[in-house]
Amino acid sequence: MNDKNQNFISDDLQAFVDGELDGERRRAVEVYLEQTPDAAATVLDWNRQNDMMRVLYSGVANERIPVRLDPHDLAGNRRIPIVGWRNLAASIMLFCLGIASGLGMAQLMPASGSKMDALVATAVEAHNLYADDRVRPVELDAEQKPALQKWLSGRLDRTINLPDLGSFGLQFVGGRLLPNGDGAAAQLMYQDEGGRRITLYVVPSEMDSGGDTDGPFLHVKVERLETVYWGDEGIRCAIVGNLPAARLQVIAKAAYRQLI
Repeated sequence: MNDKNQNFISDDLQAFVDGELDGERRRAVEVYLEQTPDAAATVLDWNRQNDMMRVLYSGVANERIPVRLDPHDLAGNRRIPIVGWRNLAASIMLFCLGIASGLGMAQLMPASGSKMDALVATAVEAHNLYADDRVRPVELDAEQKPALQKWLSGRLDRTINLPDLGSFGLQFVGGRLLPNGDGAAAQLMYQDEGGRRITLYVVPSEMDSGGDTDGPFLHVKVERLETVYWGDEGIRCAIVGNLPAARLQVIAKAAYRQLI
């Protein structure tokens, strides 16, 4: 197939995805897609992108353009060529979409700053990686608790006590050392009688020594997991699990009192 035919087919595929083909030409494209898996995969990918754009930005697309940005008024006042207006309109739309996207992401992230955002993301990722592991969820188990406490305290360069959460129906499973940027992090794991597991993720704090020693306990839900996170001048912590948020908040406070 020569370049001209390839461009022709490409144009038809885009028109097909946009719903701009009718009758015979649409049927011809459908036959072509049945016979050409690569083209069919491309069309499927385009359709998915369109669906995502509609979900994310439909509200912005339906908003009225402010009067001060009306292209006809601006064109009359400044005598901008129509070609330039097309570029300006596109820029305005991209700017609005960028704002909408940023606001949407802000609703998904904790509001306490980039360090705590990273703490939550890493704690949830580590929980997902190890909580469902039934073979080796921890490096040192509950029977090796003294060795685990000494090892984690040494690597995090501060005393890390291992909380006893038995009063909440949570049995200590064990823990492990994890990387955390240029340093180390500790993950402690507990489970209830039903086998549900929660993890406590602890990293050394980079806050100044004059920081609040009893910072607020904040909460965020990431997919199905509840996360409570906090920090002081010594450590930053996040406790993650598929438990009611109110219960996890109480557990987090009890764990914190024993950690330090």
